[in-house]
Amino acid sequence: MTQINNPEEKLEKAKKIALKSLNRGQYESIEENLLKFFRWISTIIDRLFFSTKYLGLFALLLACLAYFIATYDSSSTTLSSSKVLNNVSINARYNSETFELFGMPSACEVVVTGEAANVNNAASRKGYCQIDLEGYTEGTHTIKMNAVGYGDNVSTIVSPSEVTITLKKKTTRQFDLTYDYINQNQMDSRYILGVPSFSQGTKINIRASQDTLNSIALVKALIDVSGQTTDFVVDAPLVAYDKNGQAVNAEIVPSSVEASVKLSSPSVEVPIRLNPTGQVPTGLAIDSAQIVDHQVTRIYAPENILNNIKEVYVNFDMSTVTENVDKDIMLPINLPEGVSASDVTVVNVRVSLSTIDTRTIENIPLNAHDNYNNLAISEIEFMNVNVSVSGSQNNINAVRAEDIEVYFNMPEEPGTYSLPLYVNVTNNPFINVILDKSAVNVTVVEANS
Repeated sequence: MTQINNPEEKLEKAKKIALKSLNRGQYESIEENLLKFFRWISTIIDRLFFSTKYLGLFALLLACLAYFIATYDSSSTTLSSSKVLNNVSINARYNSETFELFGMPSACEVVVTGEAANVNNAASRKGYCQIDLEGYTEGTHTIKMNAVGYGDNVSTIVSPSEVTITLKKKTTRQFDLTYDYINQNQMDSRYILGVPSFSQGTKINIRASQDTLNSIALVKALIDVSGQTTDFVVDAPLVAYDKNGQAVNAEIVPSSVEASVKLSSPSVEVPIRLNPTGQVPTGLAIDSAQIVDHQVTRIYAPENILNNIKEVYVNFDMSTVTENVDKDIMLPINLPEGVSASDVTVVNVRVSLSTIDTRTIENIPLNAHDNYNNLAISEIEFMNVNVSVSGSQNNINAVRAEDIEVYFNMPEEPGTYSLPLYVNVTNNPFINVILDKSAVNVTVVEANS
């Protein structure tokens, strides 16, 4: 044993022994508290597991845990997805040779449900809704509608789920065949289309229900004439129409016919005339206006229209002349109704302007027009009028009294009337004429009285 003679060393040794005793006491206290906690937990577990009071609750908890373990499926963690498909087409299976179908919706809605990848794949497929009427006879039937073509990995719900369908028995009726030319704007307008002839004749059979046949007003062959320049033969589809011009869905036998069409190009050469309209602005007058490049043109139309056309006109609006200068104006030819084309479509008009002058021509006699009922004039207020003519100096100086006609239109029955006066100036459209009287009082009687 080592002997310690230094008092300080003795004191330090005593402190170490005291510290060790204190630490040992703290450890023993913590250890005792832990033992008390575990004894308390043990008592609680004994009461729960082995007490008859809590045995039923413990058994229920064990049963729920066992059920969860037994039914747990790792695939249940995959999320479900749905997609609504609108305007899905509908297909009906039925005997179309014998029956006509009524009441089928134009489209349906399908809700596709399943795993997201499968739903997206199904939505991209060309699925449809189906009505199965195989074996059904004439009458009205309520049929379940099913979705087809979306695959077995998704579930589907169709809306509407059921539809009410009517089957009507078909019969055959004969109709007269008419025609329409289509795309005429894509054919040279110089050509005239003749009446077509059909390989099948002018009678067409249509097979449909009685109601559909009764709704048909006419059947047309639609003849495409685009690009045609000579006689041609074309296969023309047939379409049935109701009285409102709407196409009727019906079985036409045959569905098209061969149409033969002849083209012609009747034409005639006619002069081009200038037709002045409107009024020249104040202070100005047109000394002359004339077409300088084309005097005639060849026009194209059916023969019956050409027979009634002697000339064509270019409308010249004199109100558009706003400056006292000579100039050329390009103007379109105004083609009569029924004329399809003209070799000349525009002309150049040279306009010469002048200041306006006025001249009075006296004692122009009155004339009576349109005496359809052979009446006689017994009294008249006056027989002559004075006429004021205005225009360029060259034009008004060229006007003679015999170039001016002043007239009134005879009434249809005897009596006394105030009749308006009218005036014509021949061969000069650039003269403006004003009468010193606007009307005349006239008494007319039967010619034999």
